[in-house]
Amino acid sequence: MKIAMVGAGSWAKVHLEVLTQELSIKVVGHVHPRLEKLEAATQRWGGRAYANCEELLNHEQVDAVWVTVPPGSHGKIEQSLIARRIPFFVEKPLSADRKTAETIGEAIERAGLVVGVGYHWRAMDTIPLVKEKLTGKSVRMVLAAWHDATPPPSWWHHQETCGGQMVEQATHLFDIARLLVGEAKVLASTASHIYRAAYPEMDVADISAALLQFDQGAKGIFTATCLLGGPAEIHLQLVCDGLLITLTQESVVLDYGSEKIEVNKGNNPFQTENLAFIKAIQENNPFLLYSNYADALKTHRLTHAVLEKSQ
Repeated sequence: MKIAMVGAGSWAKVHLEVLTQELSIKVVGHVHPRLEKLEAATQRWGGRAYANCEELLNHEQVDAVWVTVPPGSHGKIEQSLIARRIPFFVEKPLSADRKTAETIGEAIERAGLVVGVGYHWRAMDTIPLVKEKLTGKSVRMVLAAWHDATPPPSWWHHQETCGGQMVEQATHLFDIARLLVGEAKVLASTASHIYRAAYPEMDVADISAALLQFDQGAKGIFTATCLLGGPAEIHLQLVCDGLLITLTQESVVLDYGSEKIEVNKGNNPFQTENLAFIKAIQENNPFLLYSNYADALKTHRLTHAVLEKSQ
């Protein structure tokens, strides 16, 4: 399978590290606006360098493309791939705004294309255990937190190119809550921006909170901040009768009050989601994906509802 990467940053590296372990994969091209990034990517992973997606597609025959670009860079890339009916895997969030992702989603649906989305929490091998423990139980409350430092890329500091922390980072928490608890609506949301000398031009909110109502009755409280020195709290908690489930990217903790059981994640979810995407292409079966574009769009709408309520 011949593949190409649009984007040559840290997320492209995450995917390439697992993809290049597969003997059937050959990397034929990389796209990035910065020459030094392109040179580093081609030297490490092979393939040729291109300034934009159209140039890549005009010169290479590809079976699939991975799109790992900042949120504000989505739109033309996906439309080019859809027009040529090339399956692609795109990292979350789908776009910095609402409209771009909606337009892409409509085009994907018309084309009937296999498109995967990088909600890798879904691919963690602890998720089946959580689903098992929820069988026959009702989730009464959902508590989610993404409390971390401010990411260094300049695009992350601006609403227009990032979408904000709820859209860009905490989206994983909203998505996995949807998977485990069901659909929800936003009852209230608030956010604030604090001027910091280290980030004088930053305009995204650095403190956010949202109150959700899930269709099955659970209430949800989601909070996010980027004011800290590093990752302090990144988790999803599900409150049930007699059981508190705490899910992180490392493990799941089952707290029964008298007993706590911790089960560590045993797989690489990036490898798992990528292999599922490859198989979905080979069998032309989007149901093999952990997250398809149509479902990811529901998460995108929810995070933007949070954003809009807070303004």
